[in-house]
Amino acid sequence: MPEQVRTLAFEARTCYAVGCLFPQPVFEIPPRLLNASTDPSSIDTDAGHRIYTSWSLPLYDLAVHGFSNRFLWHCRTATLQAWFDRHVTDCHLDVGVGTGLFLDRSQRLNSASQVTLLDANQNCLNTASKRIARLQPTTVLANLAQPLPSTLPRFRSASLMYVLHCLPGDTSFRSEVIRRVATTLEPGGILFGATILGEPRPKGRLGRRVMASYNRRGIFGNQNDSVDLLQKVLSGELRAVEIAIEGSVAMFAGSAG
Repeated sequence: MPEQVRTLAFEARTCYAVGCLFPQPVFEIPPRLLNASTDPSSIDTDAGHRIYTSWSLPLYDLAVHGFSNRFLWHCRTATLQAWFDRHVTDCHLDVGVGTGLFLDRSQRLNSASQVTLLDANQNCLNTASKRIARLQPTTVLANLAQPLPSTLPRFRSASLMYVLHCLPGDTSFRSEVIRRVATTLEPGGILFGATILGEPRPKGRLGRRVMASYNRRGIFGNQNDSVDLLQKVLSGELRAVEIAIEGSVAMFAGSAG
């Protein structure tokens, strides 16, 4: 089989698998809103997290951390884990918990740690809390499009791992999310995370196709996300901002005032 035919067949199988994992167009962002100023309070993020169901979550680690990180975004999951472990503390808020993989694999957390999971999807909270049951986490059901519960304690670290690129809306909404999470930190506390950038486009053809598809379907909202934009958003809310790039992924950290 010619190399080009094999490549196209591989891409077709991959796109079919992605379509099986995320079968419905979760929401469409009208093109006029991609660069428009959007009121953060009016943005609906519910559709974006509805894809994480009791049947899709068991496939998440394989699809995202096993395949996509390596072959689409060219950033190893081990690199993300090292970034997580570098910044996590024993009093930690995990926002957008996914399956709890980074918490589960962290060498810096133990039964004495205070871990709080915050997500808008109860399926994610159930999956992650079960996975890290040994850490006895507290769970909070909350949506980043709304003010966070005032009853939250103050934390020494908070993470947004693979959250920002899933957000709809424009820069103002990303800034509002950073601001809301930063308010949960003690003075000097660290907010860190990782996000997939839309600019520049992924180097591989398959990565570009999948990212374009995800943006069309509303799974991602990172079409215009760049290092400069991320720096601007973070610097507006945090001090001593640090950004590291691997492939299409930007890992970031900064401290609360």
